[in-house]
Amino acid sequence: MYNWTKYDYLCTDCDALMEITTLVDIKDWRGWCSCGSPNLVWLGSYDGNAPLFEPVTKVTPRGLVKINTNPYN
Repeated sequence: MYNWTKYDYLCTDCDALMEITTLVDIKDWRGWCSCGSPNLVWLGSYDGNAPLFEPVTKVTPRGLVKINTNPYN
């Protein structure tokens, strides 16, 4: 079994959350957000092999998010 690690980052310019799951140690990764900002803050890393607790449709209240839609339209 491989040792996957999940890394979470936050863009301080547009508040985007990014999650990267990889076999490579990237805690000190310096990438770019899709908004073009290099201002990323590492939030933490977790076992990437861990099971998901609940599908998003079970923990998100009905009507809050419409799956496969653009909330900005």
